[in-house]
Amino acid sequence: MDLGLKGKVAVVTGGSRGIGRATVQRLLQEGMSVVVSSQRADSVAAAVKELGASGRVEGIACDVAVEADVKKLVAETVRRLGRLDVMVTNAGIADPYVNMVDMSVEQWDRMIAIHMRGTFLCGREAARAMRDAKIPGRIVTISSTSGKECEAHAANYNAAKAGIVGLTRSMAVDFAPWGIRVNTVAPGWIYTDMTTADLPPRGVPIDGLGALPRAGEPGEVAAAIAFLASDVCDFMTGSTVVVDGGQLILSPKMRW
Repeated sequence: MDLGLKGKVAVVTGGSRGIGRATVQRLLQEGMSVVVSSQRADSVAAAVKELGASGRVEGIACDVAVEADVKKLVAETVRRLGRLDVMVTNAGIADPYVNMVDMSVEQWDRMIAIHMRGTFLCGREAARAMRDAKIPGRIVTISSTSGKECEAHAANYNAAKAGIVGLTRSMAVDFAPWGIRVNTVAPGWIYTDMTTADLPPRGVPIDGLGALPRAGEPGEVAAAIAFLASDVCDFMTGSTVVVDGGQLILSPKMRW
């Protein structure tokens, strides 16, 4: 299916690895020009070098929790590529699990800043650029199945991912007058460098994890992101698309 993305411009935060990197690859395959963003400049440079053969890739380092960085990211994208059609707010972290009674304020604030403030800032600045250019763009945020259910010892992560669902709905309402659609993807267990230590090797069935007895691949999440970035889903906004192999629909007593 042609998603109609050829010639458009996207920014992918946290785009140097994992789901973000797979998303960059997928959008390049769709004919988009893509800005890879990550907090570390060396990671950005490496990703640009490795992905450059697939299409036009630019790299801009950005701490999504810092307003000035996000403003620069969007302004520089428009300066270099002439426009901004899609913002994918993928940047995130997964701190070590800790019971909330032992959680520090610093651990709480860092998680909320990167996930919630980062999503707010990237969404706001992207919408401003789209509004000013009269582009009915797309913003795709990244939540998690943890935003719909609760993982033990992950209060800050659970709260951040649940908050992104609510924030996405608010952005969908507030940005609708300019034709901007905002949706979120909620992945379940996906093989990335942040999760491989918690998962068995690929190919080993994980009984009870979900209706499909395995974890997902970053490219499978990227496919959903590409769909939400397109005009194919023009009547969708404020929605949450779950990509979890049926993890949420399985009875808790059957869980892995």
